Amino acid sequence: MKFGIRLPNSGPLASRKNIVEVAEEAEKLGFHSVWVHDHILWGTEQHRTHLSAGSAEALKESQKPNFYESITTLAYVAGRTSSVKLGIAVLVLPLRNPLVAAKELANLDVLSEGRLIVGVAPGAPNITKHEFDAVGVDYEKRGKITDEYIAALKKLWRESLPSFSGTFTSFSEAQMFPKPAQKELKILIGGGERGISPRALRRVAELGDGWIPAYLTPEEAGDGIAKIREEFTKRGRDPSGLMVAHEMFTAVGTDGSQAHSSATKSLSTNFASTEEGLKRSLVGTPGDLTKRLERYSSAGVDVTELKFVYSEIPSLLRMMKLFAEEVLPSFQ
Repeated sequence: MKFGIRLPNSGPLASRKNIVEVAEEAEKLGFHSVWVHDHILWGTEQHRTHLSAGSAEALKESQKPNFYESITTLAYVAGRTSSVKLGIAVLVLPLRNPLVAAKELANLDVLSEGRLIVGVAPGAPNITKHEFDAVGVDYEKRGKITDEYIAALKKLWRESLPSFSGTFTSFSEAQMFPKPAQKELKILIGGGERGISPRALRRVAELGDGWIPAYLTPEEAGDGIAKIREEFTKRGRDPSGLMVAHEMFTAVGTDGSQAHSSATKSLSTNFASTEEGLKRSLVGTPGDLTKRLERYSSAGVDVTELKFVYSEIPSLLRMMKLFAEEVLPSFQ
């Protein structure tokens, strides 16, 4: 199993300086990847209630709901790093013209020398509807739009003179170069906080190259992966190339009780209860995390994206260093 770090491209500590510092430190410490998430509009309510980086303790009334857009942020990070992979978990694909998205992503993969990992999804219920309204995209059709756009992206990346005729996008002999640096730039499908839904299962099996769920138990992860592999086989696809990247809130310390205490408020913000959050997160000593992660590795998870809970950047850097020194070696 490999490990990635969620960058503070949103949340109470989102800034250019912090994004760069965390990305450079992740590369220095030997982490596999750095990750951002994606939205176009992000208001005060989302800022307070949907933490993907930082902590509830770091939130202040005076903060603006800064959200650093995913593709341009990773382009900047690509220029400040040299080897760490660059992941989007996940791009809200229906919000973007597919030709523009295909061009930007291919260009980023070339400029980063093949370091891009692309996750896509239709957009989470409730959180994203105002974004769809603002850009003039039919929210109710976002799933069908996503399916069509994925197919369009792959055509644009693979063919010299691709043409496509669909309900939501059409183009003829759309010559687009450069192609991605990676011969097969994988598209991972987001979806799953209690396992994999039938709709996400179909999308991964028919169109995707991998799966990005979040906050699953080892059993839920294993069950979802088994279902996807079975569906791949049914469709004549080789399941051995499947990539699974799993997002988890993380707090690690030499004192387990301290790690629990530092994560409690944020987990209660993101889950129905603190207990539910602890069940679906990585919280404790390096030994505690290693034992739990071994179960995810056995279930088939390839990459764990660590969404550390921290109230200041020095605290994040300390946890990253502790994890790199005492957990990473068990998975190398």
